[in-house]
Amino acid sequence: MEFIELSTGCYYFKSAVNIGYIVTEDKSKGMLIDAGLESSAAKKVIKQLRSEELPLTHLFITHAHADHFGGAFYIQQNVDVHTIAPALEEAIMRNPILEPIYLSNGNSPLNEMRNKFLEAPAIRVDEICSEGYLEPFPEVQVIHLPGHSYNQHGILFRGILYAADAFLGKDVLQKHKIPFIVDASENIATLHKLKMIDVEGMVPGHGNFVTEYKNVIQDNILIHEQITLEVQNVINHSSDFGISFENIVASMLMKYEVEPANLGSYSLFRTAISAHLIQLLENESAVYKIMGGKPVIFSVSYKA
Repeated sequence: MEFIELSTGCYYFKSAVNIGYIVTEDKSKGMLIDAGLESSAAKKVIKQLRSEELPLTHLFITHAHADHFGGAFYIQQNVDVHTIAPALEEAIMRNPILEPIYLSNGNSPLNEMRNKFLEAPAIRVDEICSEGYLEPFPEVQVIHLPGHSYNQHGILFRGILYAADAFLGKDVLQKHKIPFIVDASENIATLHKLKMIDVEGMVPGHGNFVTEYKNVIQDNILIHEQITLEVQNVINHSSDFGISFENIVASMLMKYEVEPANLGSYSLFRTAISAHLIQLLENESAVYKIMGGKPVIFSVSYKA
């Protein structure tokens, strides 16, 4: 884990899951932005900040995915921090089983779904935030960035935007093939919003800090638009009997040469593909009908 200074008072811990850090000019307050997957990452962060004699008074969690707040419990147990999180996301942080529950379509999840990648330790949230400015940090602007998660927010401080998982770095984007999102329309709107923001650089949740961020964001837009198009193609090329949701997921996984290793991984891909399908249904680019005890998806040319 590398500790990198981006500009005055702006840093990030470069890792598989990036962790941001900002500090006021008088060094009276310092805030972590996310906490990594588990306690080992949090331990390294605390050790580094102490060695640099940098304060840790606040913790901001951008969204309620385990890889971004899994280390928060350790931080709260070892440091007196004021924890801030967005509405709805904070409910999952306080009740982390909600993530494997929603990935299990609302059912009580199988034990294999209850792992550190899908269910982090529960944490307390001291303050619920929304888009705007944070009172303890007058220079900090909270930016609403939904799509990857229901109510994800990023942090803008002194020209650096900590964008969480609103976009992926170029190298990570290709690796993921079908990036996780919960709302395709919101996701695209957020990506276009990011392109309009004028900053010195952006830190994604996964990938390298970028100054030429507009190009990277455009790559993200193209990837997501292509996935939506591929889902549409699967539906359009189905028979007159339509295609089941499960077969849409299977067709997309085969198209992108993805072989999920377990049910948890499959559930993440299924949710992402569902987001693109829902966008098509909402835009009336596809229709569905309950047939044979299951929802069947048809192209718009289908006649009931």
